[in-house]
Amino acid sequence: MTKCIKVEKKRGEEVRKILVSNDLLNKEYKIDRDEKYLYIPIKEVNEDLLNSLIKDVEVVERELEKVKKKKSFRDVIEERYRELVDKKLLALGYDIIGDLVILQISDEVPYNIRKEIGELAYKLIPCKGVFRKKSEVKGEYRVRELEHLAGENRTLTIHRENNYRLYVDIAKVYFSPRLSGERKRIGELVNINDVVIDMFAGVGPFSIACKMAKKIYSIDINPYAIELLKKNIELNKVYKIEPILDDVRNVNLEGSRVIMNLPKYSYKFVDKALELVKRGGVIHYYTIGKDFNEAIKLFESKCNCSLLFKRVVKSYSPKEYVLALDFLIEE
Repeated sequence: MTKCIKVEKKRGEEVRKILVSNDLLNKEYKIDRDEKYLYIPIKEVNEDLLNSLIKDVEVVERELEKVKKKKSFRDVIEERYRELVDKKLLALGYDIIGDLVILQISDEVPYNIRKEIGELAYKLIPCKGVFRKKSEVKGEYRVRELEHLAGENRTLTIHRENNYRLYVDIAKVYFSPRLSGERKRIGELVNINDVVIDMFAGVGPFSIACKMAKKIYSIDINPYAIELLKKNIELNKVYKIEPILDDVRNVNLEGSRVIMNLPKYSYKFVDKALELVKRGGVIHYYTIGKDFNEAIKLFESKCNCSLLFKRVVKSYSPKEYVLALDFLIEE
């Protein structure tokens, strides 16, 4: 038997909204009804409190039907492939880029099992195609090999985040949907007097986020990324972005904000970032480490600076994280 509120049908929606807004609706059970009344399941609650919220209703106990929850991809993976998860051959997390899903499954998992897992993802995650990471990000263009597992075998998609859209080719360019919060944060810091230099722009997610700036220079060595960046400029109508196809070490510019989104190798480009940023400007630095100390010491050894902001963005390995640090460059 389940505790519920017995209420006339004409008051049902009013009472349900009050219960929802006060977190008192018991969502594990379905609402029942007869000819005259609704029976709305509630959580355990002091009846005096309930009466203060809802007048003239009766609390009763009734046999209610349980809500059948649709199992998620994660639920099914934990049930069927727990051993692979425990052995770290299969990750519960995954990336969604546009209408494509990227899974993390080890090469050690047999191909037929990888295909099974891909088909499950295609069935349970809203998407058009499923791939798995076949390698780490590598090479001059920072891309990874992918294996198609289910759905459409295409790698170009349109990704939506923070009220803008981006063409992304997951096989030809580097893109992380997990940095959307950072892109939003930096976009909100930018003002109309800023000149932004995006040192490793890719298809332009940080550059597009900085659309309030006076000017944005978006640099990348990957020609596929620059071509998609040009399409993204048109798609979002942010014409103050200037795409530059080159190694950033060959570029001579000056900006008030410099974005260094190359976590694995950004430490190699700190000297160049200091050349590009004007005095009193800010460097948004992304790196990989176990804590913030190494990054702070690196900057303090090269310039007079103040740390404005730091945060852990996401896990990278069991003992390392992707870290974000903002440095005010004083001299």
